[in-house]
Amino acid sequence: MTTEGNLLTGHEADGGVDVARTRPALLAIEPTFGAGVLCPAVHAALDRLDLGLDDVAVVNLVTRAALLGAASSDVVVATFYNVNPRLVESVIPAVWRKASPEAVLAAQQAAFAPVLAAALAPIDPAELGELAELARAAGQAAAANREGRPLLAGLAALPWPREDHLVIWHAAKVLREHRGDGHIAGLVLEGLRGIDALVIHAAYEGWPGELLRDSRRWDPPAWDASVASLRRRGWLTEAATPEVTPEVTPELTAAVTPELTAAVTPELTAEGRRRRRWIEDRTDQLAALAYAPIGDAGMDRMIELGAKVVAALGAAGLATRLRRPVAR
Repeated sequence: MTTEGNLLTGHEADGGVDVARTRPALLAIEPTFGAGVLCPAVHAALDRLDLGLDDVAVVNLVTRAALLGAASSDVVVATFYNVNPRLVESVIPAVWRKASPEAVLAAQQAAFAPVLAAALAPIDPAELGELAELARAAGQAAAANREGRPLLAGLAALPWPREDHLVIWHAAKVLREHRGDGHIAGLVLEGLRGIDALVIHAAYEGWPGELLRDSRRWDPPAWDASVASLRRRGWLTEAATPEVTPEVTPELTAAVTPELTAAVTPELTAEGRRRRRWIEDRTDQLAALAYAPIGDAGMDRMIELGAKVVAALGAAGLATRLRRPVAR
């Protein structure tokens, strides 16, 4: 049963912020997070620690889990929510016996900082500074509200960097985890398990289901079992429609294979779409408090300046493989 009594009227949050702008404002700087995971220099730095991190999914897992300290696999599974526990258990806690979480985070930043600085160098320093100031104000507001948000809390315990490019990267991570932890709260309220959330996300956003499944290391039987369960619960119809391929950056078109684009994804029922939209709306509302210090005008300016960051990352070969759709 959906809990709708706390939904705010219209699009305004308590502080007068247009909650519909919160996701585009985050997406304006979030690609710096993706670049910090995909960056070859980061992979090389972690490889020098002899961690045995062999792909992007594992690098993402370890660099984000490091925010929790030397956490157990059970804690990481709970906080990451939609990652296959077997993937987590294959890496954690063994990785902490090779390098401390602090060493992992330090290696990532040391490797990525000069790469990001070079990538963003073509941007007017005044504009980069303005974006850093806006992003930091939002990030600090998010960090001050860490209750129920464990990954955010781990980031909030770290000092803010001084350089503008690193401020933007750190703020992207803070705002991403702030929103993500709030999103998990909505998923829990709707009774969606981790793999269920991925299936519903594929149907709702138009992402290739196989890509989401493989990125979190779920096997086809587990995925199919989730689909069957969600059909019985009224989230999905019995029909299937061709998946929509999201925008792929020119440099990395190989990320989407012909087999993947030919796959099908279940279709949401009217009730399933309504409930998933409720989760997204509630996520926007929970994220809105972070942007209250900069208001709607500040979010619009973040979106405007963030477009230059995304373009600069693309020109430097640091674009995220698949851009998450903005339209809902």
